[in-house]
Amino acid sequence: MANRLDCPYENLSSSYLLQTSDYQKQFCHLYAHRLAEMTRLLRPLAQSKWGKEMPIMKLCELRGEQDVHCILIGTIYKHQAFKPSILRDISEENQLAPQPQRQNYSEPGDKVILEDELQRVRLQGDQIEDCKLATGLVCAVKGGTDSEGFFNVEDVLFFESGPQKSLAVRTPNTKLVLVSGLDQLQAHNYVDALNMFQYWLSGSFGNTSEAKSTVRLIVAGNSVRSTAVANVPTLQVARSQANANDTVQAVSQLDAWFAAWAQALHLDVMPGAYDPANFMLPQQPFHKCMFPQASRLSSFQAVSNPYSCRLNSALVVGTAGQNTADLLRSTSLDSSLEALRCTLTWGHIAPTAPDTLACYPYIDSDPFIMKECPHVYFAGNCESFETELHVGSGGKRTRLVCVPSFSKTQSVALIDLETLDCREVKFSVECE
Repeated sequence: MANRLDCPYENLSSSYLLQTSDYQKQFCHLYAHRLAEMTRLLRPLAQSKWGKEMPIMKLCELRGEQDVHCILIGTIYKHQAFKPSILRDISEENQLAPQPQRQNYSEPGDKVILEDELQRVRLQGDQIEDCKLATGLVCAVKGGTDSEGFFNVEDVLFFESGPQKSLAVRTPNTKLVLVSGLDQLQAHNYVDALNMFQYWLSGSFGNTSEAKSTVRLIVAGNSVRSTAVANVPTLQVARSQANANDTVQAVSQLDAWFAAWAQALHLDVMPGAYDPANFMLPQQPFHKCMFPQASRLSSFQAVSNPYSCRLNSALVVGTAGQNTADLLRSTSLDSSLEALRCTLTWGHIAPTAPDTLACYPYIDSDPFIMKECPHVYFAGNCESFETELHVGSGGKRTRLVCVPSFSKTQSVALIDLETLDCREVKFSVECE
């Protein structure tokens, strides 16, 4: 087994760990704090880009006047006719016509509205890409009012994830492995690929040099299953018991895999959308009793989703993919990579939470605001491997990685923490 390079590590996910479990609060507090915090961050950026001569105004200060040119900072709300509604769930009871189910409910005619603490105004203009904005993101817009009550947008400014620390690598040639969607319930279909992956991690394929430089493995969710449990109308008790037994067996098998991998390198395991964990973001770390063998090893740790850490001075931030999947449903974005890029540009990991993505009802904070620009930003459980080196304002460089579901592609992502280069490593044993 290859000896690993020593790589400095710091877990930065404390803001995602819940200190209380109070679910009785309203989500208005979360939106209010998000707007207040993002306004504080966006105000100096807006003045720097558009000049201090252009006034930053509240919506109530417009007072319905025409030809008022100013800067507005607010939360985007998209009025979408096909957005999921509770009315569909109770349609049979109230004898209403059920709404058609759609995989994507974005339409060219969606109305884009900007809200602040007191009022709202309809946005229009060529700078507003209706279908590529999402409810919940906070932005600054420059423009003017018209006689019909619209605000004609001339330019838009997003936070772009704050400043970025320089990448001062202490240990050269260190690499990070990202894998997701192990779907242990279906692992019998690709157990050979899992074995090959384990041999590769340990350097048993003649890749000793590469294995030595691979310092950490992050498992980005959906390790137990990668799809929702099917609802069967009959034999519910028996079916539920069978699903529970299958889940327990899958977790036990995962424990054996994780214990073997953690003997080779440091291992961080995140929960996913279909894992036996809390449903709302941020998902809390698995309890160590779920993985008794792996938990005995100091190199193993269960972490939250989202997850943030610093490796060798590189800030690594990622999710199990719920944020990008929800954006693909509510916008006309074409790919997970484009959705991931948008969340980075907007400066918020999960802008659609809590509107269409469940999250904890925070009172005085919003941990999903990206106050520091990451060097590596990933989303797990994507349909295919995608990557891009995104260069933002001020020369900020971020490696975007869509980590493919292992159950579908039998592949992982390998990232060089010094150069931010990224490539896909495949373990498929199928003959072409």
